[in-house]
Amino acid sequence: MVFKLFKSGDELYDEGKELIKRGEYGKARDYLQKSIDKEGGIDDAAAVKVALIDLRERLTNVNAYRNLLSALERFTSHDRFEFGLTEISRDELITECQLTIRKIELLSSGGEGQALMDKGKQIQKLAQDFQSRIGEKNLIILELFKNDTSVTGMTEFFNLMAVSYECMADAVVWDNPSQAAEYEQIAMGYRQQNGQSGDTNMAKVRAYSTTCTCWLCGRIATGEGIHFFSAPADVSPALDDKDKPTARSRPDGDPQHIYICRACYSAVSNRSDEISRGYYNQTMQEMRAMEARLQAQIAALQSQIAFARMGR
Repeated sequence: MVFKLFKSGDELYDEGKELIKRGEYGKARDYLQKSIDKEGGIDDAAAVKVALIDLRERLTNVNAYRNLLSALERFTSHDRFEFGLTEISRDELITECQLTIRKIELLSSGGEGQALMDKGKQIQKLAQDFQSRIGEKNLIILELFKNDTSVTGMTEFFNLMAVSYECMADAVVWDNPSQAAEYEQIAMGYRQQNGQSGDTNMAKVRAYSTTCTCWLCGRIATGEGIHFFSAPADVSPALDDKDKPTARSRPDGDPQHIYICRACYSAVSNRSDEISRGYYNQTMQEMRAMEARLQAQIAALQSQIAFARMGR
């Protein structure tokens, strides 16, 4: 009976395939990598499977998707391949990688003002690409590793369209809260089409659409939480403004709060901070002075004890 001391690249590859079917991805990767090292080729399904295994625990890592995309673009010998019990289309997985890379990069980017508005428009373009290029098909990666068949090109479209309008709302709310409210309302519609409640969007629609009269200066402001705030206060019945025809200076049904515009609110807050810092500094000075007196008393007591010991 003859025993083979060394396995061929094909034999290592076949063992790796079987290990994937059993869900032993760590061992499978070792065998597949040995197969690649043995054969020395890069136009190989083994390289794609290694990249897929590396992606498995890094589904939000853009570099892991880039590595998989690079392996797929080099794998030109077949248009389909097996991963465990699943048959995967090379071209469809390339599309998913390309779109996911754009998604991760866009959603992780910052910006404000016009830059944030431009980001929202780019996210809209990405959403439309998910709709046109993947459509009702499931996202392969999530189905493969999370057994999640609920995420499709269309669900990504609705979700990203909502995110895009939320970005646009954040971009304009400082200058135009009414426009921001419109964008949040559109975002809510997309979220509801995706089976979400849209409650957060609705709360912002109400806040951005609310107009008040500042209790302190009388200025009219629109956009609660942005251009004016509700602050706790003790308001007596004689000060109630419920009969005034202008915008309310207190929340409806809440006698313990008043509305204050951003300018007055920040002025009061800044002055409060200055007073607090003054008290803090005064307290710290008194504590340091007390500590110095205690240290002096301790030193004097230690000197007396030492002198008494010397006199024995």
